[in-house]
Amino acid sequence: MKKLILYTAGITVLVLASVAALIYKWTITPYGRLHPVMGVINRLLNLVSTYGLFDRNNLPQVRQMMSMVRPRIPVAGVIDQSIDGPGGSIPIRIYVPDGKGPFPVIVFFHGGGFSIGSIESHENVTRSIAKKSSSLVVSVGYRLAPENPFPAAFDDAYAAVQWAQANASEFNGDPTRLGVAGDSAGGNLAAAVSLKARDEEGPSIGLQVLLYPTTVLTDMDFPSRRNFSGYVLTEESGKHVLDHYLPDITIRSDPYASPLLAEDHSRLPPAYVMTAAFDPLLDEGLLYAEQLRAAGVPVTYRNYEGMLHGFLSFDDIVSIFPPLARLLKEPDYVYSDVADAVGHWL
Repeated sequence: MKKLILYTAGITVLVLASVAALIYKWTITPYGRLHPVMGVINRLLNLVSTYGLFDRNNLPQVRQMMSMVRPRIPVAGVIDQSIDGPGGSIPIRIYVPDGKGPFPVIVFFHGGGFSIGSIESHENVTRSIAKKSSSLVVSVGYRLAPENPFPAAFDDAYAAVQWAQANASEFNGDPTRLGVAGDSAGGNLAAAVSLKARDEEGPSIGLQVLLYPTTVLTDMDFPSRRNFSGYVLTEESGKHVLDHYLPDITIRSDPYASPLLAEDHSRLPPAYVMTAAFDPLLDEGLLYAEQLRAAGVPVTYRNYEGMLHGFLSFDDIVSIFPPLARLLKEPDYVYSDVADAVGHWL
């Protein structure tokens, strides 16, 4: 019996050592080390390939798959309703945090290359922001491309911010403490509506939270776009996104599509800008933060080492495997950063 126990223990140690060695191998890249959890996810994504993620024929299936997220972050309340928009009704979901309020209000725009993603796909991202920052979060189901190209998503986003300022008090929100937030394509929308609100003296936005944002929708050459193609996002997927959202190439430099190309970045809301170190969008996020700072806008910039694009959403996958989940602390750090920014500026 003792020999059997020792044999079993030896096999277990050998298997664990082999798994650890394999994971370590997956973290090694020409550009440094991936976080171990990101190394596993990157390997899995490479096996299933992400090249067809934004293919027009695949969009219905991808949208359905991305919406199958199980809510796991508790909040005090969730309210679904629709608001009037320039192209018809816009679905929104309001997350109410614990506490007495009135709460700061954050209008959130989900990522997904303007053509996939939904309120449901970002259920736990928005819940986490609401819970950690004690904010009333309004998540916006804007129109998606290619069925609705630019400026449909942008117009819906701006309409939602206008609605939030006019109606947040009905949900125990404080419309005088209004922020916008978004990840990836949603970060683009948050930056763009901040520009328009300034240009047109619209809603008074006190904070923009830009989470690994895409800030320029042209074929500008950035080292990160070249070096990290294939790390979640690919050059081919980027082309699909542009073709879906901006089929008219003559307007891709419009500052409301490409905020980085705006002539003036002064008098914009204070910004929290977060990037991921292994993200094709790294350089444009960093450059936008630098342009804001150069224009006199207060900026908090964080680059998360070892992380892939979309790592906040990957937390949903990792949560299924507790040993891996215990290793991934970075999403919590980001939500703490956002809470600090909300506390400081709103």
